[in-house]
Amino acid sequence: MCGSDDSFEDFVIDSQEPTTSSRRQRSQSTDDSVVPCSQRPDAAHDTMVENIDEEENREHGESDDVIRILVATDIHCGYGENKPNIHMDAVNTFEEVLQIATDQKVDMVLLGGDLYHENNPSREVQHRVTQLLRQYCLNENPIAMEFLSDASVNFNQSVFDHVNYYDQNLNIGLPVFTIHGNHDDLSGKGLTALDLLHEAGLVNLFGKHSTIEEFIISPILLRKGETRLALYGLGSQRDDRLVRAFKDETISFLRPNAGAEDWFNLFVLHQNRPRRAVHRTTGNFLPETLIPQFFDLLVWGHEHECKPEPQYVASSDAAGDGFYILQPGSTVATSLTPEEALQKNVFLIKIKGRRFASKPIPLQTVRPMVCDELVLDKIPPGCRPVTRTERPKNRDGRYIDEIAIEAKLNEMIARATSGRGPRQPELPLIRLKVIYDGDWINVLPANAKRIGLRYENTVANAVDMVTIKKVSSNQAKEKKMKDDETQFKDELGHVSAANLQTIINDYFINQPIAEQLTVLKPFGIGKALDQYSEIEEGGTAASANRNFDQCLLNQIDVVRSTLKKMPLPAIDNVSDLEKFHDLIVKDLYDLKKADCEKSRDTTAVAEHNEDDDRQFYMPEGQITSRTIDEEDYEDEVLNSDEEPMRSYSKFSKPPNSRGRGRGSRGRSTRGSSRGTTRGKSSQVVSRQRADSDEDGFILINDSPPPPPTSRASRGNSRGKTTAAKKRDLSFF
Repeated sequence: MCGSDDSFEDFVIDSQEPTTSSRRQRSQSTDDSVVPCSQRPDAAHDTMVENIDEEENREHGESDDVIRILVATDIHCGYGENKPNIHMDAVNTFEEVLQIATDQKVDMVLLGGDLYHENNPSREVQHRVTQLLRQYCLNENPIAMEFLSDASVNFNQSVFDHVNYYDQNLNIGLPVFTIHGNHDDLSGKGLTALDLLHEAGLVNLFGKHSTIEEFIISPILLRKGETRLALYGLGSQRDDRLVRAFKDETISFLRPNAGAEDWFNLFVLHQNRPRRAVHRTTGNFLPETLIPQFFDLLVWGHEHECKPEPQYVASSDAAGDGFYILQPGSTVATSLTPEEALQKNVFLIKIKGRRFASKPIPLQTVRPMVCDELVLDKIPPGCRPVTRTERPKNRDGRYIDEIAIEAKLNEMIARATSGRGPRQPELPLIRLKVIYDGDWINVLPANAKRIGLRYENTVANAVDMVTIKKVSSNQAKEKKMKDDETQFKDELGHVSAANLQTIINDYFINQPIAEQLTVLKPFGIGKALDQYSEIEEGGTAASANRNFDQCLLNQIDVVRSTLKKMPLPAIDNVSDLEKFHDLIVKDLYDLKKADCEKSRDTTAVAEHNEDDDRQFYMPEGQITSRTIDEEDYEDEVLNSDEEPMRSYSKFSKPPNSRGRGRGSRGRSTRGSSRGTTRGKSSQVVSRQRADSDEDGFILINDSPPPPPTSRASRGNSRGKTTAAKKRDLSFF
């Protein structure tokens, strides 16, 4: 099908030089966490138009050059399957998506990940999804798109080396292309639930990678008439890993050899996206400034908030040198938040040449949802309770707070019912957050579940429709002070304490060696500061301070132990001592230089180890303890002795140390050590338990010193040490 003037068999890696240079220029002038929406270019250079006229070509008898794509993301089939009323919501909306694709006569459906809500969906969910795909995708409709790229590369996880609508055994009339999201991510031997659908010929799964060391993204090349589409896809990856891949240039995008500028480049991905000018509570996201500039349109999955208009992001000052980002949002609400309560849409994308048009299509089967907040801060005069165990009542004997809550709920339900469409479910989703403040601080709050059960036949989520929170004025002041302490403002905007590790690490990595830290390491400082996040999880400030100090001391111990292993020269006079000092300075510089190069390659040893999830792609029996991947990387604890520091969580054990007062030369012999320490080991344990705080944190720095050794034992041990080969740098 490929014409003689085209060459699609050979690909070359895009030079990346303009992408890299522009990316560095933007990283210096723009904060990755706050990227303002750029102004669209003028009409001559703009790739997005209001509408693409498809009838013009037909009237002149020309072939149809418009590629029509229906875009949807985060469908989450199987969400709430064990909950009453909402167990079929996601599946019903997925059927509506396929119905819209059929009615619009699109050339293909493009899904941005999370077709399933669970990594291992139930049989009932897989059965229903398979039914719908077979019902709407297998038909006699002709497909006008030519598949020009090497399918064995695009679908390298499959034994079938062709797209499903080129299979002679299948009668595909509606092609579906999809990447995997974080909910239907890889597990076991690298398989997802989508692999079953791909092998069955119902979908085309692309953007899947079998290794995390390097990402080489080869596009799917499609042609319809004179319009050429290069479709790039990248399944869900950990955000910090993907950011390192962009910065280390271990991710490459292949482009056609012939006429690369004639292709419309579309990139679909499934990652956390930074919010604009809003304080974030997590530092894990993919900055838009890292995306290569040759793309025309990005379809951004994973974010559930629907943004009906594509947003333009300028890559440089050149006219039209940028791309658009389309964030379709989810098709079903999986959390009761105001962002999820917005209108849900799918999008019809029309592509002709290097231009496109986007049109949101509202979904009609989404369950209506209303979220609101009620603050109780004043008690009416004459209704104050006499004791704390009493609750304010009115003259009729009804509780005042319940009256206010029910009035607010009735108003929200009326609002949801009045706007309900004919195809929407009857029972709405309601979430009311009730805050007890002011005069209500010391009042016993209402029972949220008991209030919700009164609406069991009125709303879909009666049990969790009301949440109650008590906030006192003192707590509000303390929270404000804590927020002020954990935030600092610079010329780039506000930065949270959770982002400090990334900020500190990135700052020092880009500094010359002379400006690098010598003893403390950037990654260790960030992890040490992270100890204070345990205060929000129930920990105490005293425990966080002790853990912070211990993290820094561990880094110092690493440098000490490294210097002690270096050969010690003979010191006979002051000149030798000065040379010895210069040698130490040189050793520290060499150590700093090695750590600097190592951090630039792997960011940090501990982060590299926690990032290694090759067990997903290794045969069983070959997985070692070094290939464990912690998915909850925000709460992980580093305990490796090879790492520059350690952090101890609430339930972690203190490190095994030799105690205070013992240097490298003061170690006792085996016999004397047994005789002096065995009898008091139980006392040491009892003291450690007695010094534990009320939250269960063990006092790491308050362990008692070991008992003094006898003169004989010190003399024996000293005689057995090799002073000429070790340095006693206890003065460090």
